[in-house]
Amino acid sequence: MNFSTNNDYSFLFGGTNSSNDNSGFSLNDYASIKNGSYGKLMKAYYKEQKNEGKSAKEVKEETQTKGAEYSEISSLADKFDKSVSKLLNSSSDLFELKDKTTTDENGIETTTQEYDMDSIVGALKDMAKSYNEFMSKATKSTNKNVARRAENLVGQMTEYMKSLSKVGVKFADNGTISIDEDKVKKTDVSALKRAFGGRDSMLAQISNKVSQIGTAATSAANNLKGYNKSAKYASDSTTIGNLINGQA
Repeated sequence: MNFSTNNDYSFLFGGTNSSNDNSGFSLNDYASIKNGSYGKLMKAYYKEQKNEGKSAKEVKEETQTKGAEYSEISSLADKFDKSVSKLLNSSSDLFELKDKTTTDENGIETTTQEYDMDSIVGALKDMAKSYNEFMSKATKSTNKNVARRAENLVGQMTEYMKSLSKVGVKFADNGTISIDEDKVKKTDVSALKRAFGGRDSMLAQISNKVSQIGTAATSAANNLKGYNKSAKYASDSTTIGNLINGQA
């Protein structure tokens, strides 16, 4: 049996001539395929994908920028978590008395128990630095959810500072924190431990909020179509991934 390409095959689609047909395919669809307009449309779509008037190249660059931003925020959240682990870790001896041996001018050694205040101050400064790095990015995030959570934390920090200021933490108008070394060293270590040591401390609550923001940033990066953690486009079956890979 011979078939001509000029034949009308509309009979093959039976009852699909209704615009309300739930099958998702109509004679209009068939006609657009038959006359080539559908193919032209799809080619144009994949050649120059538009997103709010942006070209595929612009979409690619914007996605790369956002993906890198969200990944950086997530990484900074992890960095903060590591910096506070020295303070929060229950197995840490940071707030414990340590033997300190000194030798006088006559060569006589004396051993006493003291707190290593230099190590405590150092750990607090590391925490403050990583917090400031994280918040400087999170509060300016282009992702509304991340930015909102970060701004909420800034608001909560003003409440925390009513107590933290008493143990040597200073809170600037721009939202950054710093450590008053002299005040920390003059503060009773038991008060420092309540503020910064253990999972029930104020620092633990702050750390939990930072972790939540980091998770939100990770989710935002994962939701960018075609983006992966290497700041490249995934060669998968996603429309945007295929489109951008073809444009690279």
